[in-house]
Parts: sequence; structure tokens; C-alpha cells
Amino acid sequence: MFATKSHRYLIGLILILIGVIAGMIMTANFNWTFKTRAGSESEARIKLEEKMTAIREFSDGFTVVAEYVTPSIVTVETEKTVKVRTWDPFGGMDPFGDFFGGDDMFRRFFGGPGGNRQQERQVQGLGSGVIVKEDGYIITNNHVIADVDKIKVTLSNSQVYEGKLIGRDPRTDIAVIKIDLKGLPALKMANSDQVKVGQWAVAVGNPFSKSLSHTVTAGIISGLGRSSVTTDTDIDFIQTDAAINPGNSGGALVNLKGELVGINAAIMSRSGGFDGIGFAIPSNIVNSVMEQIIKSGKVIRGYVGISMQDVDESLAKAMNLKASKGALIAQVMKDSPGEKAGLKQGDVIIKIDGKEIEDMNTVRRTVGAKRPGSEMVFTIVREGSEKKITVTLGEAPSESVAAVEESTNKKSVERLGMEVSNLNSDLASKYGIGNNEKGVVITGVERNGAAISGGLREGDLIKRVGKDDVTNIKEYTNAINKIQPGETALFLVNRRGNSMFIAFTVPK
Repeated sequence: MFATKSHRYLIGLILILIGVIAGMIMTANFNWTFKTRAGSESEARIKLEEKMTAIREFSDGFTVVAEYVTPSIVTVETEKTVKVRTWDPFGGMDPFGDFFGGDDMFRRFFGGPGGNRQQERQVQGLGSGVIVKEDGYIITNNHVIADVDKIKVTLSNSQVYEGKLIGRDPRTDIAVIKIDLKGLPALKMANSDQVKVGQWAVAVGNPFSKSLSHTVTAGIISGLGRSSVTTDTDIDFIQTDAAINPGNSGGALVNLKGELVGINAAIMSRSGGFDGIGFAIPSNIVNSVMEQIIKSGKVIRGYVGISMQDVDESLAKAMNLKASKGALIAQVMKDSPGEKAGLKQGDVIIKIDGKEIEDMNTVRRTVGAKRPGSEMVFTIVREGSEKKITVTLGEAPSESVAAVEESTNKKSVERLGMEVSNLNSDLASKYGIGNNEKGVVITGVERNGAAISGGLREGDLIKRVGKDDVTNIKEYTNAINKIQPGETALFLVNRRGNSMFIAFTVPK
């Protein structure tokens, strides 16, 4: 009995010892697990902190680029004087002068006798520019400074200088201006041929207003070779999603080295503001055009002397072409390099120097990139058969790239309310002008100007002013300058193949 009782005590003691030991083991294991878990979480946080450090370093990279690039970006402000014609039912007379004490009293009550007269109005514009040479040369867009009277350049330190137009090139939307200052922080040009989709890009400019000058936005290169952005330029644009808005035109698109990749020029937007698609002129084009303008005031391009149109599915089917691509020759200019080489109306250009041609813009860019005197092999389709024709390029007619040519057309706009251009193949094709015609083309008319009131219209080809034949802007300007205010101007024009005389009085 006693032995049995002692046995129970022993068993109980053993169980208690086992429980104590088990508890100690469990406690130790819990502490070890906790410590292990805490250590694991600590290591994870350390890794996250390392990643955040890398992110901060990446972010600091944008800060460095912005600080480096900003001093090279300028604000370009422009001013233009336009004349607005207003209607005067009393021919400038004050019918209430006897009752209201003359013109002053009349104007006080009625705002002045309306007026079939011209009134001057100042129009301001805003854009951006990039310093590209230390001695004051600045790149901006042609559409920022075209046909303006004054150019004002504001540097990043708020100093303001008068800008001088060195030259401009509408076909690439590039203009070169200069300020009288040296030692400026010029941006280096990148090789835009090495730009790749997906690379980071930073845009700097003045969106919307001067108060937002030197705005910096970032994104990536979204696309390359965007040739269908505009119909009047010879550019394969760089596409970016870095925010570009009105006022950014002429600003810089740079890489993370702070090198100039392109000049911001256009946006694609339904709202008129940033919708995620912006376009820049590649730096290689900018550099080439800039150097030519600085050297000679104009851009020298190859010239064939043809007008073209794209080949759509209907044309391809009608002409038994293999594909709906290429450039159909609609017209060959007389005595042009194309005519001398043997190109004919109806030929379809499918290759140039072995490179396939997608559309007429491809032809324009390919030919325009060559120097006059160069030989190019055109592969054409004529009546179902392929043929190769070697063309020796001529020099493309000047397109008013120099500053001197600005003033001649400006006088026509101010006096008559219309803008004219030298006739070239593109304008001939656009307005249906024959290949043997000569003259200057009306490319724009003011709604209330004397020209439109007198009967002139956009697309008219002016062949004679008074007794003087006209073949270019210089001859046109000389003829216009002979007409005094108040005299009657007589124009001989060709409108869609029909000749007609139009006469009206030049405003005083």
C-alpha cells in the first residue's frame, strides 16, 4: 500500500518535471521564433530602405538634369501689329456732330463713328527657346516667330534682350534667333539617331504663360518616326509622353545626360492641352538646319520638280499596283530635273535608291535631305512595268527662310490684308495651278481686308499687278509699292485655270 502511494508520488513528480521542462522548451522556442520573425522583418525593412535610397537617387537624377538644363531655356515673347477693318455706315462722317458737339461728344455717347477704316491692334505671342551656342544663338519654332514685328528673349535670370531673327525654315518648323550676349550656357546636341523608345526624357519650357516659365516635366520616348503629325513639314518626329502644352513650343526635350534630344513642336490633343502625346523635332535635323541658316540664311535642299499624291486603295486597284503605297506623280514641272530625267505624269514612285517609298512625304524628306547635284535612282511603275530613272537633283526654290524676306510679305499683309508666297510644286498641287504658270500665290486673306473685299481669294495666282508682270515676291512687292493709298490696283490672276482681272481701291 505504501509502495503504491510512493509510486504515485514519484509518477506525479516526474510529470511535474516533464511539464516544467516542456514549458521551458516551449518558452525558449517561442522566444527563438519571435526573434527569428523580428529579425526577418528587420531584414525586409532594410532591403526596402535600400530600394527607397535607390529611388531617391534616381529622383535626384531628374533634379540634377533640371538644374543643368534650366539656365539654357529662354522665354520668347513676340509682338505683331495687325490692322483691323471696322464698318462705318456714315463713311467716317459724324451725323450727330451738330447735336452732340462734334466727334468727341459723339464718341463719348456712341463709342465713335463705327468706321470703315483700319485700326491697329497689338497681338502678343509666347513660346520657348533653347540656347545652342555660347555667343547668343537660340533655337525656337518657326511658328513661334513667323511674321512678327518684335522678338523679346528673357533668360532664366530674368534679364531681357531684343532678339534678332537670323532665319527660319517652315518645312522643318525651325527658326534661329540671336541675342547680343556671350558666355551663355549652351546645351549639347545628342545624336537623335541613337534615341530609343522607352528611354527617359525631360521637357523644359513655358506652358501657357510667362508666369509658368521653366516648367520641367518628365516621361519617356513613346515613339519614333512620326511623319504624319503635320502635312506641311518634312520631319520624322520624336513622340514623348512628357507633358507638353501651348507655350512649350521651341523648348527642349533632353535625355538624362542633359543633352538636347529634340525641340518641342506639337501636341496631339482633343482638349487643346496635354493629352499624353507630344512631338519634338529630332536634334540631328535641328543641328543641320541651324548650321545652314547661320551660314547662308537659308536651307539648301534637293529638288526634283514634281507634285505628288498618296496612293490609296482605289488608285492602287485602278492602276493594277501590288500595294496601296508609293507616291503618284500628279505633275512634272517644265524644265525641272524630273522632266529632264524622264519622269512623267502618272508614274508611281515605289523606291528611291533602293529604299521603299510609303507615301509622298517620304519622297519629300528623302529628296530634301540631299544636296543639289546629287544623283538619285527612282524606281517607278509606269503602265504596269517597273523602271529605274536616275535624276540629278536641282536646288529647291527658296521658301522665305531668311529674315530679309519677312518684310516684303509683311507689307502686303498690312496694306491689302493678304499673304503671298513664291509658286512651288506643293502650292501648285494644293491650289490646282498648271505646271507652266508663273506668279505668286495668295496663301492667306484676312476676313475684313481690302483684298477679299475686292474679290481676291486664297489660291489665286497673281500674274500681273498694274502693268508689271509678276513671277516672284520681289517683283510683286515692287509693283505693290508703286500703288499709292487711295489709288485703284489692277490685278491679273489665274483662278483654277481661268484668267480674270480684279480691281479695287487700296486703303488709305
